[in-house]
Amino acid sequence: MFALRIIEETRDDINSPFQQVITNYALGTAYSILKKGITNEFNEEMKKRFPKTDIKEIKGLVCAENYFFIEEDSENKIFSYFIMTDSGKTFERL
Repeated sequence: MFALRIIEETRDDINSPFQQVITNYALGTAYSILKKGITNEFNEEMKKRFPKTDIKEIKGLVCAENYFFIEEDSENKIFSYFIMTDSGKTFERL
């Protein structure tokens, strides 16, 4: 079993400190990562499943039992993504 751990750090403006939220999602026994600009499958899945979503700030898609966006960092938002094993060890850093 795999889990997706997302660490999201946000702040109101450049002078504010970052606040952190860590979220874990069950992925099941298998997953795929589709990266924008590297595979055409990314564009196909985005058009098929998320036709109204602006892909400008999305750099990838984690496909498992559910779908998760891998978002671009910005000045006030920083994301870290990890695939974790059942034992809690990092399997892959995205």
